[in-house]
Amino acid sequence: MKTKSKIDEEPIQNTKRRRIEKNNIQQTHIEYDSLEKYGYHFKKGKLVSIETGKPFKFDVFSDQEENQKRYESIGKLIDNAVYELLENTCQLQRVIVPVDAKKGEHTSFIFISNDLSTADYLMVIIHGTGVVRAGQWSRKLIINEGLEVGSQLEYIQRARAAGYAIIVTNTNLNSFESPRLLRRSAICSIRGSASAEEHGCYVWEHFIHPSHAKYICIMAHSYGGAVVLEMAHRFLKEFDKRVFAVALTDSPMTVYGRRVKKNVLKMLKQRTINWVVDTEEVDTDLGEDDCSQIRSAGHRVHEWTSYTAIDAIFDFFTEERRKLK
Repeated sequence: MKTKSKIDEEPIQNTKRRRIEKNNIQQTHIEYDSLEKYGYHFKKGKLVSIETGKPFKFDVFSDQEENQKRYESIGKLIDNAVYELLENTCQLQRVIVPVDAKKGEHTSFIFISNDLSTADYLMVIIHGTGVVRAGQWSRKLIINEGLEVGSQLEYIQRARAAGYAIIVTNTNLNSFESPRLLRRSAICSIRGSASAEEHGCYVWEHFIHPSHAKYICIMAHSYGGAVVLEMAHRFLKEFDKRVFAVALTDSPMTVYGRRVKKNVLKMLKQRTINWVVDTEEVDTDLGEDDCSQIRSAGHRVHEWTSYTAIDAIFDFFTEERRKLK
């Protein structure tokens, strides 16, 4: 019987070794502090693999919980990437709120343009609820479709080209974890930003009200409509005088407006259009509700509406602005 030589056995041993190494590949998520360490970067506005150029891949572990942890960690890094784009590409300034924060106090922040004290026109941008932060409509869309679809960058750039000063709100950054004894922690609110509505009103009082702008337009997605309602309620006279147009995307205003006085709703209705999820062509008239005209956003998915309706929204702002002259 022929015996195997050492040379014959070597390929088999290598195969076994590779199989063992494959089985020992990382199966749990390790949190990194940059997109690059996860192997991704933005190229031409798309999040792609540095090595292959392929789009983001969710399933990299056999355990879906680990995949979700990785996704959420990457999402937080997306926040920082967008903040950098707001500052570097859009030339906006990050401003701490509350404006009179004490040393060591936890804070939030917004982004403003450098002509807030001189521009005649101002656009205020408000995102929806959830994990999104300043500069985003949808974190999911940024990751899977790109910055043009999921971020507010296109709105900001168009607005700046049209001569608007800009305020980008950050309505979801409301709290922080405060360490306590016995390794427990408590969730504590950020002063002036404990809720989306409180944040919006704080921004109005400390940034919109003292701004130079005679004419203000507002762009708000989803729960941003509730923030608009609260600002209109709290600052009714000034809102009526200075806000010439409000654009909403898929905001359920009939729900948000139930506790709002009729005079506020009536005032809003005179200057508000809500582009909602619908299969009709973009900007198709779909009727009205108590506080807005309703038009089609031309898409059946909620988070896509700000992207698909952008041309119609800027046409609306342009037309309403023309009426001011």
